[in-house]
Amino acid sequence: MPQNTHATLNDVRREVEAHKGDLIKLQAHKSKKKLYRKIGRIEGIYPSIFTVRVENPRSHVPERLSFSYSDVLTRSVRIALIKDEESEAALTA
Repeated sequence: MPQNTHATLNDVRREVEAHKGDLIKLQAHKSKKKLYRKIGRIEGIYPSIFTVRVENPRSHVPERLSFSYSDVLTRSVRIALIKDEESEAALTA
């Protein structure tokens, strides 16, 4: 998703809301030195947070993660849309 240098929380929320249900690549800081990457779908849109459903290949049980729009605005969390041709490869990887 485009990162506007003058974006507001409402801009981020509208952008995330526009892609509800879309497959995304997610990169987030777990701690100061640890970073994790996941592939999932934007599932829920709420006033302060959004949720992402991530499939866990080991247990086959979906995991639901939540993030605030300020996480995206401050780039603690980065999300990128996965295009249709990439989606099959991402899901099978």
